[in-house]
Amino acid sequence: MPFSDSQYPSILRGRDKRESQRLLEAAPDLLAALKAWMYLESGGGKRMPCYCEDLEVTPSGKCYACLATAALAKAEGRE
Repeated sequence: MPFSDSQYPSILRGRDKRESQRLLEAAPDLLAALKAWMYLESGGGKRMPCYCEDLEVTPSGKCYACLATAALAKAEGRE
């Protein structure tokens, strides 16, 4: 781990120890919820539709489907 000087790396980014602990403890549940939501939203495991080109849906340039897919890949080490 690149943050050997701290048990909780997010402390170095201005978070307190309790907040870091809560985030770490919630991570598996958040990952499971994201996977379940993506499975249901996609209609049972198919690829989710991308709306990145529709500026009414995605003013930031990335649609929720692409953001969720990228977050899941990052959490699973597939980025």
